Formats: sequence, structure tokens, C-alpha cells
Amino acid sequence: MNDTEFKGLHTSCITAFRNYVTSAKLTATLLEKCTPEPLPLADRLDLLVQERAEQETHSIYLDAKRILRKAARLGYHYSD
Repeated sequence: MNDTEFKGLHTSCITAFRNYVTSAKLTATLLEKCTPEPLPLADRLDLLVQERAEQETHSIYLDAKRILRKAARLGYHYSD
């Protein structure tokens, strides 16, 4: 991995983090709609779909961070 590839990896990690934060905010917005009574089925399904999307973006971020951390720990020249 050269310097350009490492910088691209870092950029990808930042982008993945931002996507995760955006998804988590959307989940929080949906959770804000909670009431003392159970949510309507459509709202519960929306929440379920969004939570799965949030989990996916979180996994992508963690994978990108793991690769970036490995490159930082070993020196990116040796982390191919």
C-alpha cells in the first residue's frame, strides 16, 4: 500500500463513519416518535428496516476502521 492508497483508505473510513452517524440519527428520529402505546405496524416496520440499515453502516465503518488501524499499527507499507 502506498501513500495515496493509505489516504484513500482514510477517506473511506471517514466517509463510512459519516454514513453511520447519518443512519444512527435517522434511527433516533424514528425512535423519537415512540408513544406510551405501541407504534403502528407501519412505523414498527420502518424502524426495523432502519435499524438493519444502521447495523449495516456500522459494520462497514468497523471494517474500514479495522483495516485502517492495521495499516497504522504495522505501517501502511507492510499492510497489503
